[in-house]
Amino acid sequence: MKPLRPEDPEQLGPYRPVARLGAGGMGRVYLATSPAGHTVAVKVIRPEMAEDKNFRIRFRREVAAAAAVGGVYTAPVVDAAPDDETPWLATAYVPGPTLAEAVAAHGPLPVETVLALGAGVAEALIAVHAEGLVHRDLKPSNVLLAADGPRVIDFGIVRARDGYELTGSGALFGSLDYMCPEQATGDPVGPEGDVFCLGSVLAFAASGHPPFGGAAVAALLYQVVHGSADLTQVPEPLDKIISLCHTKDPALRISPDRLSAACAPGGAEQVLTEGWLPARVAAMVAERRAAATDLDRLARTLAPARPSAGPPAPEAPAHGGYEPGRAPVERAAYDTVDDAGGAADPDRAHGAGGVGDRAAGGAEDAGGVGPTADPPEQRVPGAPAGGVERTEPVPERSAAPAPAPAPAPAPAPAHRRAPERSGVGRRALLAVTAGAALVGGTALVTRGRTGGGQRAPRLGPAPEPTWVYRGGPLLQAPAVFHEGTALMKSRPGTMICLDLENGARPKWVYQGISLSPSPVLLVYGAAVALGTGATLIGVDPADGTERFTLDFGQDFQFDQLLGGYDGYAVSVLGAKLQRRSTEQGVATSTSAVFGVDLEARRALVIPIDPEDVGIPLQPVVTSDYFVYADGLRNISVRYTRDGGSLRWRHPVGYDLRPGLAVLGGTVFAIGSELIALDLGTGGLRWKAKAERGMFASLGAAGNTVYVTGTDPYGVHAFNAANGSRRWFCETPRINVDHPIAVGAHAVYVPAFENRNGFYAIDTASGRLLWNFTDGRETGVNDWQLSCDGAGHLVAQHFDRAYGLPVT
Repeated sequence: MKPLRPEDPEQLGPYRPVARLGAGGMGRVYLATSPAGHTVAVKVIRPEMAEDKNFRIRFRREVAAAAAVGGVYTAPVVDAAPDDETPWLATAYVPGPTLAEAVAAHGPLPVETVLALGAGVAEALIAVHAEGLVHRDLKPSNVLLAADGPRVIDFGIVRARDGYELTGSGALFGSLDYMCPEQATGDPVGPEGDVFCLGSVLAFAASGHPPFGGAAVAALLYQVVHGSADLTQVPEPLDKIISLCHTKDPALRISPDRLSAACAPGGAEQVLTEGWLPARVAAMVAERRAAATDLDRLARTLAPARPSAGPPAPEAPAHGGYEPGRAPVERAAYDTVDDAGGAADPDRAHGAGGVGDRAAGGAEDAGGVGPTADPPEQRVPGAPAGGVERTEPVPERSAAPAPAPAPAPAPAPAHRRAPERSGVGRRALLAVTAGAALVGGTALVTRGRTGGGQRAPRLGPAPEPTWVYRGGPLLQAPAVFHEGTALMKSRPGTMICLDLENGARPKWVYQGISLSPSPVLLVYGAAVALGTGATLIGVDPADGTERFTLDFGQDFQFDQLLGGYDGYAVSVLGAKLQRRSTEQGVATSTSAVFGVDLEARRALVIPIDPEDVGIPLQPVVTSDYFVYADGLRNISVRYTRDGGSLRWRHPVGYDLRPGLAVLGGTVFAIGSELIALDLGTGGLRWKAKAERGMFASLGAAGNTVYVTGTDPYGVHAFNAANGSRRWFCETPRINVDHPIAVGAHAVYVPAFENRNGFYAIDTASGRLLWNFTDGRETGVNDWQLSCDGAGHLVAQHFDRAYGLPVT
C-alpha cells in the first residue's frame, strides 16, 4: 500500500479511498471503504481513456459482463460507474499477495499447494467461461493468494483495454511467457487458451520460472507455438497435469472441470482450507489482512503523506510498465496494473519494440461482452417483434406445464466477439523463424485461397423460423429429437422439451441435472442426463416426470455422457476414486470410461489408456464397439460387452482429429487425409488426401460422408463405399471445430464468426443454398445445429433456439 497523493480523489461514488494499491496503463487502484464499512478495491480509469467514446462503450459492456461472473475463486464486482465523468469499478478487496509476489519472495511452492492452486483457478475459469468470457491474460500477477484459496482477477476488462491499446498502436502487447499458441499466431482465443495459460502458471508456481524461454521475442513466440515446455524442475504429478494443459491443438487440451478433478479428486473445497499455503506465504496474507483491518487508523497513519501543496509525485508510466527504483506494490482484487519491480516481477513482458506488460489476447478485438439489445435491423425474419417470452423457473427436480403468457422481457445478454483481425504483425514475426501458420493446432504451410478474401457467393433467402424459443443460456450441446419434440439443456441445470411445431414455449422443464456439456441420451425408456457426483437421472420424455435416479456412490465421479446402446446401457466419462483413508475427499483419481448397465444398476470400467487422460473423448458407441481417437493419435476400438478389451488399433499420426464417424460397418477419421477403416477388423478400405490444408470435421448419413476443409474453406462429399468424390462446395470461412449436421436434403455448417450464423448446402448438388443468422455475437457460445432427418432443423444460439422448416 502507498499513501494517497494530493491529486487523488477524496470520494468515488459511495467509497472513500484510504490508500493507493497500484497504478498503470488503465488507471489507478485504491483501497477504499464503503459507508457500511466494507473494504473494496476501486479502479479509476485514466482521463485520456475516459474521453474516448469507443472505449467507454467497450468498458460499459465489459463491466456488465464481469459483474455476471460468479464463483468462489474470483474477485466479484460489487459496484461500478462506467458512465461517470471519471469511470470507476469496485471489486471485493482480497488481502493477499499475487502468485508472482509470493514466488519472488519465497521461491517455488510445494506440490500440495500447487495442486490446490490448480483446482481453485480451474474452478474460477469454469465460472468465467460460463458467462461467455475468455480471460486471455492469465498469469501469476493475475492470481491472488488468499487464506481460503486463490482468486483470479482481471477477467472481462482485458478486452476493453485490448481494443483501446491495439487500436491506438497496433503493437503486440502481452506477457509473452504465459501466452497460448493461439495468441502468439493471432488466431481466435477460446476457453482452451485459458487452460494453456493455466498450465504455464502452474509450471511457474512449481519451478519458479516460466515454462517457455527465449532470448528474443521471436524465439520466445516460436517456443510457445512449436516448442515443448521446460518442466525439468516440475515434480510429479504436476508435470503430467501441465502437459495436458500444453497440448498445442486446443481441441485436445484438458477441460477446466477435468483439470480441477485431477488436482483435487475430492473437490477444490476439500484442499483449499486455511492451511493450504506454506507458512511463509501465509504470513504475507496475514500481514495484508492486518493492514486493512482498521481502515480509519490506516487513513490517519497515511494522512500526513497527503500534503495540501507541493509538486505531485511522478505517476506510473502510461504504458503500464515499471519505474526504476520503485518498490513493488500490492495488486487490487481486479487489477489491470503491472507495477514496479523490474526483474523482481517474474511475469513481465520480454523484449522491446512495443511489447507491453499485459496480454492483448490475440484475435479477439474490442466490441465488448455484455448485455446489449439486438439492433432492430438484425431481428430474425419471422420472429415476433417483441421477442419470445422467457420461461419462468420451476421447483427443483419437478416437471411443470408451460408458463402463462408474460410481458416480453428485455433482450437477453449478447456476448460479443469482434471480427477477426489479420494478425499480420504476429504472423510475420513467426514466419521469420517458422514459415508456418497454425490451423486447428497443426502446423501447415498455407497457400492458395483460404476463404478469407473470396467473393461472397450468391445465396437464396434463408427460411423464416416457424418459432423462436428464448430462455436462459443453453448448454453447448445439440438438441435430441423424440416423437415430434426436441430435448436440450440449459443453465442452471435444466432439461427443456420443445414441440417441433411450436417451440416458443416448452412443453415441460425439469430441474436438477448437472451442467455436463453433452446431449441428453434417449435410453431405457427415458431421457437420461447426469446429476451430481456419480448420479444418472432418467426423465420421462413425454411429460418430464422423473422416472429414476441412480447414484453409484462416492468411489466414482461422472463428468460426461458419451453414448447409449442396447436400449439399457450408457457410456460415461468420469473418474474412479481410490481412497487412502476413510476421510471424505482424501483420494487419488484415475480418469476412466464406465459402461453403465441401467437395468442391472452396475458400472464397469472400460480400460482407456492413461495417455487419454484429459483428452476430450468424442467416441462413437455402438452395441458392440467403443470407437475413439486416443491420446497417441490412434484410432482405437474396444468391445462394450466384455469390460472393454481392445479389438484393434490403427495408427494415424499427429494430425488425427478427435471427432470420428461410423456408418454401417465403416469407421471414418480425418486429418490431412480422410480414412475409411473396416469396423470389425481395422483394415483400410480407402483414403482420400486433402490437396491443401486439412480435413477438420465430418458428418455421415446414407451412403455419403461429408468433411469440412480448411484451404479453401468448404465441404467435401465422398461416396462412403469407395471414396470417390461427389462434390465440393466452397464457402466463406466456417467453424471447423463442430461436426457437420446432416439433414434429409441439406447439410449445415456454422460460420467462423457466430454472428454470421450458419450455411446450408444441398446434399444432391453441393450447391450453397442460404445463410441464416440472427446477427448476434455471443463470444464462446457457438451455434449448435441438429436435424431429425424428417424436415426439422433446430438451431441453438446462446439463449435462443430457432425451429426452421427445411425440405
